[in-house]
Amino acid sequence: MRLATTTNLREEALAAGLKPFDTVLTINGQPYTSRSMLLGQIRSTSPGDTMSITYRRGADAAIRSTSIRLAAVQYRKRSPLENAINVVVPVLPFFCLLLGMWVVFARPRNLNAWLILGVLGYFNALIINPTLITGPYLLVVALIWNIVAQSAMPICLMFFGVYFPERSQLDIKLPWVKWFIAIPLMLLTSTDFIANYGDMWSFASISWIAPYIFDINIAENILSALAISWFFFNLGPKIGQATGDARRRLRILYFGASIGLTPFFLVLLYCLYKRTDFGQGIPEWVNIAVFFILLLFPLSLAYVVVVQRAMDLRIIIRQGTRYAFARESLTMIRVALAIWMAFSLNDFFRHPDHQRNDIIRIFLIIGVFFAFRFLLSNRLQKMIDQRFFREAYSTEQLLSELSDEARNFTEVTPLLETITRRLGSTLHIDRIAVFLRSGDTYHLELATGMPMVAGAAQIFSLPAASTTITTLSRAKAPANVYRDDPSSWLIDATDAERNALNDLSTELLVPLPGRTRLAGVIALGPKSSQEPYSKTDRQLLQTIASQTGLALENAELFENLTTEVTHRERISRELEIAREVQERLFPQTCPKVSGVDLAGFCRPAQVVGGDYYDFFLLPSTSADEAPLALALGDISGKGISASLVMASLRASLRSIAGLRQGDLGTLISRVNDMVYESSTASRYATFFYAEYDPVNHLLTYVNAGHNPPYVLRGAETIALEATGTVVGLLAHSEYSQATLQLHPGDVLLAFTDGISEAMNHSDEEWGEDNMLASARHLLSRPDCTTTADQLLTCIFDAADKFTDGAPQHDDMTLLVCTIGRTHA
Repeated sequence: MRLATTTNLREEALAAGLKPFDTVLTINGQPYTSRSMLLGQIRSTSPGDTMSITYRRGADAAIRSTSIRLAAVQYRKRSPLENAINVVVPVLPFFCLLLGMWVVFARPRNLNAWLILGVLGYFNALIINPTLITGPYLLVVALIWNIVAQSAMPICLMFFGVYFPERSQLDIKLPWVKWFIAIPLMLLTSTDFIANYGDMWSFASISWIAPYIFDINIAENILSALAISWFFFNLGPKIGQATGDARRRLRILYFGASIGLTPFFLVLLYCLYKRTDFGQGIPEWVNIAVFFILLLFPLSLAYVVVVQRAMDLRIIIRQGTRYAFARESLTMIRVALAIWMAFSLNDFFRHPDHQRNDIIRIFLIIGVFFAFRFLLSNRLQKMIDQRFFREAYSTEQLLSELSDEARNFTEVTPLLETITRRLGSTLHIDRIAVFLRSGDTYHLELATGMPMVAGAAQIFSLPAASTTITTLSRAKAPANVYRDDPSSWLIDATDAERNALNDLSTELLVPLPGRTRLAGVIALGPKSSQEPYSKTDRQLLQTIASQTGLALENAELFENLTTEVTHRERISRELEIAREVQERLFPQTCPKVSGVDLAGFCRPAQVVGGDYYDFFLLPSTSADEAPLALALGDISGKGISASLVMASLRASLRSIAGLRQGDLGTLISRVNDMVYESSTASRYATFFYAEYDPVNHLLTYVNAGHNPPYVLRGAETIALEATGTVVGLLAHSEYSQATLQLHPGDVLLAFTDGISEAMNHSDEEWGEDNMLASARHLLSRPDCTTTADQLLTCIFDAADKFTDGAPQHDDMTLLVCTIGRTHA
């Protein structure tokens, strides 16, 4: 009814004789003054009761009366689809309202979010009939909400089209149009409050406006249609002007609004033409279809405002279509089979007189359901994923393989090239940049899709203390780069960081974790499809990043090890050369001296050593046989440094000894000064030097702090004690010489402490006594001519037998000189 005039009559009223546009005067003898009076009368009666009505047909017709028998509501059996519709249709408006509230909650500072709430609140008012609500206060709230929501929707939608994502050029040129539409709509809203109040509680109070209510409704509908049209007029040109993400958002909004609102707008025009309320006179299935299609509009509104990066419209359509016709089809089949099995079981148990075929049929139905649910469903799901979602399926497979493959690389450059190439081809990314840690800065190591200009590694760099690195280190997960989001972490970044990320077109940063800190960062540009990075993409990228970070550290460790091995090989080669050089410094042949047999050997503890022995002939001052020079020294320390001092000592000795000036004390003093000047304060040498006159058999020597050599003469042992301090420690040191007359059969043993102090595994020293005993044991053998080489070999063998393979801690050097001895 519209006020007291009938409009849409049920079968009971038509059977009682009422016709459209009759004016009702009384109901059950009471004046019909408001809709609340009618609702009260209906609620106070029971099914089967009669309701007496007086009415007038036409302006001057006589008053008529009739009785309407109220029929009980017949609950007919509904199909599962009808039951689903009856459940879903009342729920969806509340879903839209909650969706609008969620958008506001997600973007409370965004004006567009509040405009969307104003739009989405309309659907709740469109479905819910306030007159069905009991309770005076709830009824008032419902009526106010209904009026405000229906009036706000076109206004909010129009302003959204004007200002999203930025003000349209059309509104800048014609700013008055939106106010020309919005102000009359807001003014007419006040008449809606008056008309609804009078209709519900007092027809008399609005008698003055009653003739104009229908025209006001038409005006409101026209203005609403203009507001919606102005929304499209402002939105359309923006699509061609916008670029990037803004363009994708506008395209989604434009097509979502067009598809969602077009059926609704056509129904509205039809109702205006028929002069009926919205939805009246239209089949129910059409209204339901229009309503479901209309949901595309609020969903697109919420999507373009809430998401940080919008997908391309073609991607949404393709994925949505595939999802609806592929994956969800299995769910629908499962539900259909479950419903079929439930109805079959219900029918089976309601009729106990079963035939054999009935039993077979029910077991087959149950078997089909469980077979599909637990055997076929998962296999079909996998087939569907491969057939309809081949790209996503292939992406997941390829990225998983890449994650495993990354661990096998031992070089940085091939690893990064493989990672960027596979990511680019799999996810369709043109621009990828990789930053690697170098000290306290992350420099650009590799970039695809852009030229690597000179100095790019310095231009595109991120300090370890930058906002980008600290954010990734703290989150330990991929981070989106949203440049237009005031709540994004990028707001706190420096201009240099933002410029670097902008120049690289970065949309996602993936950290490469190390053991203690980030090993690097992968900066991914936009996909070719403009599709945002999905949750699955981020998870797979994080897995790849973890393996890549480990591979980078392994590659770095491998590189360090390779460098270390190369360095060690170079040092070993240099040491080998030094050893060869040092060996050339030792006597290569024994000088020929009558009645003298010589032997010497040095076994360094390391590759090169600091021990020194030498024997050489001195220039003769007469026609007699040339004197023989014998030398043995022990440089402090071991290794290269000691060998250098040894070479210096040898060169100094040979150059000075060849001059034959002064006694041996003066000679060693000059050698001391030369070694002192050419070596550090910590380097010195114990040194023994002797000259043997083969004519007079006289041994003249200087012992500069060395272990006293021994002369073995039968059972007698003669020690050649020190005659001065060590060489090279003090400047201008003085030395004295001593002499010893040698006899045939004498044996001179000069040695370093590496021989006498050789230790076994129990850290016990061999000692000089054992050394001398081994030499005497060989010398005491009858019927044998003992040579210097034999003595040297005998002593070394005895020392090695004692040490029994224990590590050699010091250089071992021995010089043996025998004087004309033949043992019979």
